[in-house]
Order: sequence, then C-alpha cells, then structure tokens
Amino acid sequence: AFAEKLRWREFECDLCDRSFSEKWALNNHMKLHSGEKPYKCAWPSCHYAFLNLSAMKDHYRTHTGEKSYLCDLCGFAGGTRHALTKHRRQHTGERPFKCKLCNFASTTQSHLSRHKRVHTGEKPYRCPWCDYRSNCAENIRKHILHTGKHEGVKMYNCPKCSYATNSPMEFRNHLKEHHPDIENPDLAYLHAGKPFFHLCLGRLCFFLIDQYQRQFMAFFQLS
Repeated sequence: AFAEKLRWREFECDLCDRSFSEKWALNNHMKLHSGEKPYKCAWPSCHYAFLNLSAMKDHYRTHTGEKSYLCDLCGFAGGTRHALTKHRRQHTGERPFKCKLCNFASTTQSHLSRHKRVHTGEKPYRCPWCDYRSNCAENIRKHILHTGKHEGVKMYNCPKCSYATNSPMEFRNHLKEHHPDIENPDLAYLHAGKPFFHLCLGRLCFFLIDQYQRQFMAFFQLS
C-alpha cells in the first residue's frame, strides 16, 4: 500500500496540490494552468475548444442531439459520460464530493463549491440594480424576478437590438428569428437552466460571443 501511495505521488504539479501516477496525466493536467485547448469543435460557427478529445466529442453531441449513454437501471439516456455518471448517483445514493469542514456531501462538484461559500462567507454574485449579493447565481435570478424590488427589469437582453425578456425560450426564439447571423442560439438554449459560475446571471449562459462572455463576467461577478 505504501509503494502504491508513492507511485500515486510520483508526478506532482508545481502549480497546485494535484499529483498523478502517470506522466501523461500530469501533462494533460498542466494544460488547465496554461489554458491550452487543442481540440476545437467542428460544428459550423461554434468556437468551443477543449482540453481533450473526449470532452470535445461530448460537447459535439449537444449540437447533434445524440444521447448514446444509457442507464442500465432505467430509461435515462445522456449525451455525455458525465451526465450518465451524475444520473447514476440517483440510484446508488453516492455522494463523492465531501466538505472538509462539516459533514456535507454532494453528488456534484458544483454543489460542493457552492456549499463551501457558507463557510467562507464569499458572495461572488451581485444584483446589477442594487446592493444584494449572494453565494449562488440562482439566488440572484430569484431576487430579480420574484421579490418585486426590480419591476420591469428583464434578465435576457438581446446583444443585437433592444429586445428583452425573462424567458430563456423566448430569448432563443428571438435570436433565431431576428438575428440568424448570431452564433449558437440553439446551443445557448440547450444550456438554459444551468447557472454557469462567473459567466452568467440566472439561467442563460452568454457564451454566444467572446466579447459578451467578458462583458457578463465583469457585470455580474464581484471584483
């Protein structure tokens, strides 16, 4: 067991506390620090790029709608290995992501990251119209739409015209009907309902165009 532990720590990252048993795994990990993403999506007008080939293939299925990862316990079909792994935890009850400060455990890394802010007090999300801050992007969405403090405010504003709405579906339809030149309106809609940390507010990830990605990062995240 001791020899196995030494082998596991044989290849250590100089920039963080990660360690690996194989040199190729360390080399792959180092790309996270360098920002290198050599595998680019081949879908027309999509500019997504990825660290490894398998991640790119999983992403490509969001364009095609293919769902080839099937659960052997129910009828669930996922478009990615990650989606299937996450789903299976509903059957097994597995909660592999554990908090080091309390007994909290989660099925996903994102939920654990959000929980950790309870301990740190970090509130990286802010309302752009008042001083309200939160440790969760979803709370910002609820604050804007349901507290009545910002009547008339629309969460989804078209980058091409003055159209605005609170519905991600209506927003997607608007992009397709009125701005056919905009990049990836369907892909944006596929991601509706998933709050992406540091990139969006509420339920629509603005990865459509790089300049809007930077704009929304600066606008909704505290510096």
